[in-house]
This record gives sequence, C-alpha cells and structure tokens, in this order.
Amino acid sequence: MCKRDALKIEKKIISQASTTDNSLLTASYLVSLQIAKCKKKYSIGEELIKPSLIAACNEVLGQSAASKMKYIPLSNDTVERWISDMAEDTEKQLTAKINKSVLFGLQLDESTDIQNNSILLTYVRYIDHDESDMKEDILSVSDLPTHTTSSEIFKVLNCIIEERGLKWKNCIGVCTDGAACLTGRNLGLVSKIRDMAGNNIVNALLHS
Repeated sequence: MCKRDALKIEKKIISQASTTDNSLLTASYLVSLQIAKCKKKYSIGEELIKPSLIAACNEVLGQSAASKMKYIPLSNDTVERWISDMAEDTEKQLTAKINKSVLFGLQLDESTDIQNNSILLTYVRYIDHDESDMKEDILSVSDLPTHTTSSEIFKVLNCIIEERGLKWKNCIGVCTDGAACLTGRNLGLVSKIRDMAGNNIVNALLHS
C-alpha cells in the first residue's frame, strides 16, 4: 500500500516537472519570436527581457512567479537556435502548402540591400487549400553575384526550386520588375523559365 502511494506521488512530481519545463520552453520560443519580429540583437533576451520579466513578476505576481522566470532559457545562442528552428519550420510549412496547391506563380524582383549588395527577392503565389484562398508569400531572399546576368539569376532560382522540392512544370506564371536581364526575349530569365516549364507558362506578366 505504501509503495503504491509512493509511486503515485513520484509520478505526480515527474508530471509537474515536465509541465513546468514545457511552459518554460514555450515561453522561450515566444520571446525569441518577438526578438526576431523586432529585429533586435539576440543577446537582448538575457540582458534586458529576462531581468524585466523577473522584476515585473516579482512586483505583480510575487516571489514564486519571479523565481520561475529565472529558468526561461534566453541566452544569445538559445535565441539564435530557436529563431533558426522557427524559420526552418515556416519554410517547411510553406513548401508543403505550395506542393499541395500543385500550381504556383512566381514574382521576381532584383534589388539591393542596405550594403548595396545585389539580391533576388522571390515571391510565390499559390492556393492555400487549408484556408480556401489565394496566398502570396516570400519564397526566398537570395544573394546575387556583383555582375548579374540572366544565367546567374536562373542558377540561383533553380537551386531554390530544387531545394524546396518544387517542379518547374507546375509553374504557370512569372512576374518580374522589368529589368533587362530578367525580361530579354531570347536570353532573359523569363525565357529560360519558359524552356523549363514548357507550355505550362500561360502568361509572363512583365512590369516596368
């Protein structure tokens, strides 16, 4: 009888510890998400957010709640790892939705970042069957060579399509920003995509 009661108590303690650990881990992910959204340095979690949580909880909820805040993992490396995990998960979810949609369209924009490096912004339009609606999301932001040509851009774009497990034959439309290397009639990027997708490209919308 005593052994059975002791076993029940032990199971209850293990269950409570597991629940506490999960809540602390969830809190860590939630804070990391806000850090990413605000584009703050990862160290802000340990340097500012955790001390603020501890002080606020101690004042409003008491010492017991404040003590729990001390165990939320918010080190620089932890925040970086959680943000990477969430980004990877978001990427997988988007790829799954595009594959479920089957057909998709691309919008391409050759631009520069704040350091004046060339980048390719790739947006994708697809049918989100889970919400029965047409959606548009960023598929990727990719670095480009300094002297960008249509061939180099296509290599970058083709790697994105292959890495995501997408198929060119399912691409039915391309929209560009009108840059010469993207729209050239014979050698431009759009013509290269047409060669890969065949007659499935029903319309390439070119915007200047």
